[in-house]
Amino acid sequence: MDKRLSLQDFVAEIKPGLSVGFGGGGIQRKPMAAAVAIARSQLTNLDVISFLGGPEVDLLLGVNKIKHLWFAFVGFDALGLAPNFRRARESGAITVTEYSEGTMLAAFEAAAKTLPYLPTRFGLNTDLLNTSTSPFKTIECPFTGETLLAVPALSPDIAVIHVNEADRSGNAIFHSDAYGDSLLARAAKRTFITAERIVDDLPTDHTRRSTFISRLWVEGVIEAPGGAGVTALYPDYPVNVPVVLDYMKKATDPLWLATFMEASR
Repeated sequence: MDKRLSLQDFVAEIKPGLSVGFGGGGIQRKPMAAAVAIARSQLTNLDVISFLGGPEVDLLLGVNKIKHLWFAFVGFDALGLAPNFRRARESGAITVTEYSEGTMLAAFEAAAKTLPYLPTRFGLNTDLLNTSTSPFKTIECPFTGETLLAVPALSPDIAVIHVNEADRSGNAIFHSDAYGDSLLARAAKRTFITAERIVDDLPTDHTRRSTFISRLWVEGVIEAPGGAGVTALYPDYPVNVPVVLDYMKKATDPLWLATFMEASR
């Protein structure tokens, strides 16, 4: 089955009230082409889920697209803070549900396994349990009596993940850290792939550290050369450090951000 579609077709699948999950981590392998397409659309009041959010989250916050954000981290890794995220959090412009990395992975795993929740020790005795939007509950293990944290399943309506290569059927492969993407692909109700290249056959060289996503979990695939934008896609290209540093200085200026989006098309 040929699952190819355009970025415009992908954006058209995002209806009001649906949640959107973004793959990648920080400034690594972010689906920036998809994020820019959403930022340029008429969509508003989005519910966004990002395990380790980076420029995709910051951009959407900068153009006022996000209503509620589920996250374990948002930032530009060693380069510094995400300016629009910081401004939105300090002003209270958005509501958030905050996770640790361990609890968000557990939430994705529960959804991937079609379970209502998973028990974990991550997050016990932390302030994650005390936020106003905390989804977690402590429970008693029926076998040992141990207190555990129940993490409810987190299933985005739509997820988008950027990869090195995909075929027309939606099979995909990428060669860097998987972050939460292996779970996200199965946790989401509908998963879309943006790929640097759509090929007839995926590579069979397994000497590199690579992650495979089966077409069974993929609804659509979009060819998007340079689709990670300013973020890194190993081994195709590194982080565009000068542009990221410039972004961090200027991204709270709406006029500059509009120019950035135009250049990112």
